[in-house]
Order: sequence, then C-alpha cells, then structure tokens
Amino acid sequence: MFDLFQLPKADSRLQNSHVSRGVGIVRSHRKVTHDTHEIVISCDENFRFTNAEAGQFAVLKFPSINRPRPYSFARNPRSAPLSESTFFIREVPNGEVSDWLKSGDRTGSKIDIAGPIGKFTLDDRSGPLVCIAGGSGMSAILSLIEYAAELQVERDCHFYYGARSQRDLYCELEIENVTKLWSKDNKFVFIPVLSEEPSMSDWGGLRGLVTEVLLSDMELDSDINFGLASYFLCGPPPMIKAAFSAVKKIGVSSENIFQDNFEDIRSATPVIDNHRCVLCDECLLVKPIENCIVEVAELGFGGDDKVRQYKRVESGSTSGLYYNSLYIDESKCIRCFACVDACPHDAISRKYSIRDSLRQKSYD
Repeated sequence: MFDLFQLPKADSRLQNSHVSRGVGIVRSHRKVTHDTHEIVISCDENFRFTNAEAGQFAVLKFPSINRPRPYSFARNPRSAPLSESTFFIREVPNGEVSDWLKSGDRTGSKIDIAGPIGKFTLDDRSGPLVCIAGGSGMSAILSLIEYAAELQVERDCHFYYGARSQRDLYCELEIENVTKLWSKDNKFVFIPVLSEEPSMSDWGGLRGLVTEVLLSDMELDSDINFGLASYFLCGPPPMIKAAFSAVKKIGVSSENIFQDNFEDIRSATPVIDNHRCVLCDECLLVKPIENCIVEVAELGFGGDDKVRQYKRVESGSTSGLYYNSLYIDESKCIRCFACVDACPHDAISRKYSIRDSLRQKSYD
C-alpha cells in the first residue's frame, strides 16, 4: 500500500476514521463512449465497503501518478458484490489518468482505494425526485436511481442528462432496467438533451442545454410538482451552477437541493476558519489521504498572500494547545470537498481567508 493512504502519526488520537483504505485490482477496463472509461475494481475479502451508499465516492491512487483522484461509485454499492466497485472516468486533455487509461488495457493493475466518502445520498422525503447530470456525472445519479428502484420508493423521478452528441450517451441498458424496476404506481422518466448534435442527424430527442430544458419544463409544470421535488445535481460546476439558479427561481429550499460538483486541481482549496472550529474532528475523520489537513503552529506567507511554508505542531517542541490551527495544504488537497460536507459548523469553505482563519498569529 502507498504511504499516501496511511493516517499521519499526528492524528493517532482519533479513535476511528470513517474512511477505509485498501488495495484493489482492476478486474475489467472498457470504453463506454469515445472518451469515457469504465473500470471495475475488485478488492480481497479483507477489504470491503460494507457501509457504502449510493451517491458516495472513493479516492483512487493510480500507479505512477502522485496525486489521488475522487470518483463517484457508478453502480449502487448495495446491490453490487461487496468486493467490487465500478467507476466511470472521462478523459480530459493532457490528464495523467486519461493518458494512463488510453495507453492500453489496464486490467490487472493495482489501485489504492479509500472510501466511502460523501453525503450525496438519497434523501428520505416523499416528494418527487429530479436528477440533473452531465458527462461523467452519470455515475452518481445512476447509482442513486438504481438504489431508489431497488427500494421501490414511491416517488416520481425525472432524470435530465446533458451530453454533447449521441456518441456521448451511455448506460442505456442500465437506465432501461431502472425504468422496468421502478415502483409500478410511480413513473420514472429519462430525458437526454444534446447540445452539439448535428442538425441533420437522426436524433429525435431534445436539443440545447439541459438546464434550459429543465427550466422550460418547470415553467410548464407539466406532469411533476417541481416545487415539492428533491433535486440531485451532479456534473461540471457550470452546469450545476445553472441548474441551481433555475431551481431557486421557483422557490425551492436549499435543503431540497443536493450537489456533487466534479471539480479538479484547478479549483480553489477550501479553508478552515479556526475561529468557527469546535474541535469535533469530523474533517479529520473523513480525510482520504495523508497530510491534506494538518495541525500547524505557524504559517509563512509569500508576497502574493499565499502560504509558502508551515510549521507543524510537534509534541514537546511547539504549543501544547489542542489544535493550534488546522490548515488544508493546497499542495496535498485533491479537491474532494469531503471536509466541507463533513463539517457541522460551516467552518470550512472557499469563502474564508487563510490569514483571517488562524488561532495563532502567523509570521511573514
């Protein structure tokens, strides 16, 4: 196992981590579209995600690639074999994982895996479900609707999926199976929307932006009560932002909107406001890798107001205060935002300033 997945000594006081860590083998690797890969990872019987829920994610560490990546479970973990996890990975230009997947069949490769993580899970309300996804956001939503179908939830569901063209559509058989299994007294509707499909093609479905189609349907209020629905948004941040705005326009409470942004290393790192922190350890219990959150005695800033160095709290040589300051290391953070979701006191956010968030005075 890679050292990256071992909890640091500084956190040995924590009784239990919510995150399990192990090593898996790629059991199968195939392309489901021209630029999207499906990998199925098998772990031995000693390592299983027995508590995984549909909509959650795991963190994968690929061979020869330094920084791990978070990926949503693409199938309902409750119905899949306990030792198997499926993921959809979309290629990105010059992406390290993309290049690794494109270079050949990766069946048999060893992958370090940590999870389950996240709170993007099915709610217990009784209103309709409205799911909006784009690209590889298909993964978490497919997992959720498979789980809802298995539970036979008595709720209508509209699933809006945005793609560029027909060649970007996938999981047709899986969605057809969900439709067949859905509660007989309720309806499940899949609504694919293509934004760049050639005008002369044989596509007979909807065209345009998926969020525009959603907004149009909400204005018509056709066959679903959008005002009472629970909304699950998963995919690229611009799509989620547009969908969130559309949903808020009709007065839906934020409590009924669940978001799973697919962000990457270019996104801003969240900041822990130590003045708000109540030392509950929830952020530490969900961190998937070593040293993404560290306890620091001092921070050193550069002229651009970015942290250039930090001094960790060390027993006997720095302050004995429990949590002098917690700091998210930008160079280690993988932008999974598990800590943001886990914090019950809104003490972690990208809106906070590092300089204003420290318990102790920093040095320049």
